[in-house]
Amino acid sequence: MNLKTSLPKGIPEEPVFSLPFDIAEDGGKTNGHLTADREYIRIYDSEDREVSSHEITAFTEFEATRQIGCSMLRGKRKSDGKWQFFCAFTQTHYIRFAELAKILDYYVNTGVFTDRSDTEEPTCPKCGVSLHGSAKCPYCAKKSGTVLRLMKRLSPFKKLFILSLLLTAVDYVCNLVAPTLQRYLIDDVVEAEQPDMNLFFIIAATMIGLAILATGIDFITRRINIIITNGFIKKLRSDLFNKTQELSMKAISRRTTGELIRRVSEDARTVQQFVTDNGKEMILHAISLIALLIIMFVTNWKLALLVVIPLPLAAWIASRVMRILDERNGRWWRKMVASSRYLHDMLSGIRVVKSYGSEERETARYTRISQEVSDAQKNIDCIWYILAPLLHYVLALGQFSMLYFGASAVMDLEITLGEFVQFTSYVSMLYGPLEWLTNLPRILSQAMVSAGKAFEILDERVELHDSDAPEDKEIAGGITFDHVYFGYSAYDPVLKDISLEIKPGEMIGIVGHSGVGKSTLINLIMRLYDPTSGSIKIDGTDLRDMSSANLHGQMGVVLQETFLFNGTVLENIAYAKPEATFEEIVQAAKTADCHDFITRLPDGYNTYVGEKGYNLSGGERQRVAIARAILRDPKILILDEATASLDTQTEKQIQTALNRLIKGRTTIAIAHRLSTLSSADRLIVLDKGRLAEMGSHNELMRRHGVYYELVMAQRSTAAIKKQPKAEPATV
Repeated sequence: MNLKTSLPKGIPEEPVFSLPFDIAEDGGKTNGHLTADREYIRIYDSEDREVSSHEITAFTEFEATRQIGCSMLRGKRKSDGKWQFFCAFTQTHYIRFAELAKILDYYVNTGVFTDRSDTEEPTCPKCGVSLHGSAKCPYCAKKSGTVLRLMKRLSPFKKLFILSLLLTAVDYVCNLVAPTLQRYLIDDVVEAEQPDMNLFFIIAATMIGLAILATGIDFITRRINIIITNGFIKKLRSDLFNKTQELSMKAISRRTTGELIRRVSEDARTVQQFVTDNGKEMILHAISLIALLIIMFVTNWKLALLVVIPLPLAAWIASRVMRILDERNGRWWRKMVASSRYLHDMLSGIRVVKSYGSEERETARYTRISQEVSDAQKNIDCIWYILAPLLHYVLALGQFSMLYFGASAVMDLEITLGEFVQFTSYVSMLYGPLEWLTNLPRILSQAMVSAGKAFEILDERVELHDSDAPEDKEIAGGITFDHVYFGYSAYDPVLKDISLEIKPGEMIGIVGHSGVGKSTLINLIMRLYDPTSGSIKIDGTDLRDMSSANLHGQMGVVLQETFLFNGTVLENIAYAKPEATFEEIVQAAKTADCHDFITRLPDGYNTYVGEKGYNLSGGERQRVAIARAILRDPKILILDEATASLDTQTEKQIQTALNRLIKGRTTIAIAHRLSTLSSADRLIVLDKGRLAEMGSHNELMRRHGVYYELVMAQRSTAAIKKQPKAEPATV
C-alpha cells in the first residue's frame, strides 16, 4: 500500500511516509499533511507550514481510531501515559493511516523500522477507484504496454505469425487490385464506343484467378491460426498454473479457488482470442488503413480529404467509449468471479445443501447471481449499442460528403465514371477497417481486463526462493528456532521471538489458545512461509539454504481436514511416492490399519474415493492419509489436529496407527484434546504469539502456568458434559 500519496510543498527533505488529512482540529475542512520518518512525525497545515513535530521514540503506542463521522491518528506518550492527538481525517483515508499506525507501533516496540507497507492497495492512488484486490488499476494502466506484452508472448510462434500476416497481406493486396480492374472494365469496356473484348476476358480471368488465390490463402492462414491458437493458450495456461504452484500460501489465500480457476481458464481463453484473432486483425486493419489512405490521396486528394475530416472526432469518441466500457467490463468480471466462486463453493458443499434441504434457496441465490452477471453484460451492451451508432454516423459524414461531391465531379466530367467507381470501392474498403476499429473499444476493453488479471498472477512476487546453491541432504530431524518473528505483515507479527530446539526423533506437542500461532509455527517448519526475521534450521542448515523439493520430500503431514484427490485409493496413497510398488503401498496401508477396510471396498485399492474422498468415512479418509504419510517414510512428521473431529472409538484406531508412524521420527503435533499429548517428550506452550512455557506434561502441571490453566479448563468442560441430566419434575 502506498503511504506517500502526496507531499507538502517546500519541505527540505522528503519523508519516508506522507499522507494527507482533511479535517481540522476545530472540525472544519482542511488540506493538511502528516509526514513521518525514523525520528519525527510532523504536521503541516493547508498552506504547507509545519505546525508541530513529535519525536517518535517519545511514544509507546500508536493507533488509528474510528470516531463518529471521522477518524484520528494518535499516540500514547511515555511521559504521562496520555494520548496525543495528531490529525483527523474522513473514512476515505482511514485504511492508510491505520497501516501507518501499525508500522509506527511496531517500530517503537521492536526498534525495527519498516519503510514500506506489505498490504495491497485498496484504491487507485491516481483516480481513487477501488481496486477490488487487483494490483493495478484497469483504467489508469496503459493498454499499449499490455498489448505489446501480449504480442511478445507470441515469440515462440513468431515465424508462423509473420507468415500468417504476410499471407493475409497478399490476400488484401489481391482485394486492392480489384477496384483498379473495375475502373478499366468500366472505362475501357462498358463505356467505350468500341469495347475491347480481349481486355474484358483478361480482366475477367485475372479477377477469377485472384479469387482462387485468395481462397487458397484463406485456407492456409486458417490452418496456421489453429496451430498458433492452440500453442498460445496451452503455453499461457501452463504458465498461469505453474505460477500458482510457485506462489506462497499468503498469495494464494488472497484469492478464492473460483477466481483462480477463472483466471487460468476463462481469462486465458479471452486473451488468446484477442491475440491470435483480433490482434492480427488489428495489425492488418491498421496497416491497410494507412495504405488505403495513401492510395486514395494519390488517386484524388480532394475526395480523400472529405473522407478523412471526421476521423479525429471518431477517434476521440472511441477513446471515451473505451473509458466507459473499461469500468463496465471490470464490474462484469467481478460478477463473473462471484458466480464462479459461488458455483465452486456450492458444488463442493452439495452434501450440506442437501442435508439442510436448501436446494430451492441455493437455486434462488444462484439465479440472483446469474441475473447480476446478465445485468452487467446488458449494461455493457446497452452502452455500446447507444454509442456505436454515433461512431457510425460520424464516419458516414465523410462517406456521404464524398459521394455528393464525387457524383457532382462525374456529372461535370472532372473525373470518369470508372475513376469514381474505383475511388468509392477504396472508400468501401477503407470503411471495413474503420468499422472494425470502431468495435475495437469493446474488444480491447474486455481483453485488457482479462489480460490484466492473467498478468497479475504472472507478475506476482514469489516470496519463497531457494538459495542460489540449495543443499540436498539426508536429514536427521533436528529443528532449531533462533529468535523467529513472523507476521503476514512484518510490522504485525503473529509469532514473536520464538527460540527453541527440537532433537531428532523427539515427540513435541504444541498447545495454546486458539489464534496464538500454533498452525503458523508448523507452517514455518514446512516452509509454507519464511520467517520475517530470525531463522529456522534443520540439522544446522537454514531452511532457505535447502532445496524445497528435498525438504518436502522428507516431511510427512496429516491434517485435521484430510484431503483426498478424486481418484482411486491406490492413487491417493501413492501420491506421497509415485514410484512406489504395490507391495509398498499395501504395507503402508497395513501399518496405518486401513488395509482391511480397503479390501472390503467394491474394487479394493482401485475403488474411486469420490471428490475429496466423500465416498469414505472420516476415519477411513484419515487412515488413508496416514498410509500416505507412512509411504513417504518421513524424517519429520507434522500432525495438525489429526484426530480432532473423530469419535472416541475411531480416534483410538487412528491413534494406534499414529503411534506406529511416530516411532523413530521427529514429530510435531497439535491436538485439541490435551490428553492425547500427555505422552509427548516435551510440550511447547504458546501465549499471545510468544513461547510461554516448555517442558513435559508433569513439569508443566507442577508450574501451575498457562498449560495448567488449559488442562484445568478442559477437564472442567469434560466434567460438565459427563454430568447426568436432571430428571423431569413430576406432579
